[in-house]
Amino acid sequence: MKYAAALFIACAMLGCSGQPEVPVGPCLELFWDVPFLDLEGRPARLPCEGHQVLVVNFWATWCGPCKLEIPQLAQIAQEYGPRGVRLVGICLDAATPENLQPAVKALGINYPVLVGGAEKVLGRTGIDAIPATLIIAADGTVYRRLDGYHTREELLAPITELLNKIKEHAQP
Repeated sequence: MKYAAALFIACAMLGCSGQPEVPVGPCLELFWDVPFLDLEGRPARLPCEGHQVLVVNFWATWCGPCKLEIPQLAQIAQEYGPRGVRLVGICLDAATPENLQPAVKALGINYPVLVGGAEKVLGRTGIDAIPATLIIAADGTVYRRLDGYHTREELLAPITELLNKIKEHAQP
């Protein structure tokens, strides 16, 4: 709870922004034991493998900039999903999955949302303001961390960089 309070204060003072591209550890190392739940209340894990690019967005229902960024993320999920880009939202609210379902629907989120483990996640990633987004490569390494609100173009830049690198390596 102390991390959630710190996030709220930081968000209020900083406008939900921070410094981009802060290095963090590999996806599996960061999240292997975080007790996430899906929106049905079932235990869930972050899918650190099995994708070309994993986009993990940290948000909360009370965060205005988060709500502005979510429609862009939903568009990216729809448009880039067929190219191997997978989005997952991690809600940092202290809500139960059941209580969160109406907000997810109202916001038009079309990608999986996980709940729980906020203290571990924040402690391991160094995230201190939201929205925050991790762009994770296919090998599980965190390629980029984006703190604060970002436009569609800013969100897509590291995603397309990774997709282009994959394309370059696949060509003979």
